Amino acid sequence: MSTVLVKVKEIFSFQQELRGQTGRLIADSCQNLKKLILDCAIRINNDDVIHVIDGLGNRLTTLVLDGYYLTDNAYSYLNNCAR
Repeated sequence: MSTVLVKVKEIFSFQQELRGQTGRLIADSCQNLKKLILDCAIRINNDDVIHVIDGLGNRLTTLVLDGYYLTDNAYSYLNNCAR
């Protein structure tokens, strides 16, 4: 699957399943992102979520995680988010 990131002002919406590498790319490339929804069902793991929070957590106003397979370690990083 090829991924194209489009410059947007505050929100990123992507309707296909993301892999961890794509989530990391979003965190590294979209520094003005304010809202992000991650479905962490299978392809995004703890380390990927931690990378996103480390990269964007202090700027995100909304982070939605559907993380059935995430552990407490990933959720503890939510303390690094702005809200």
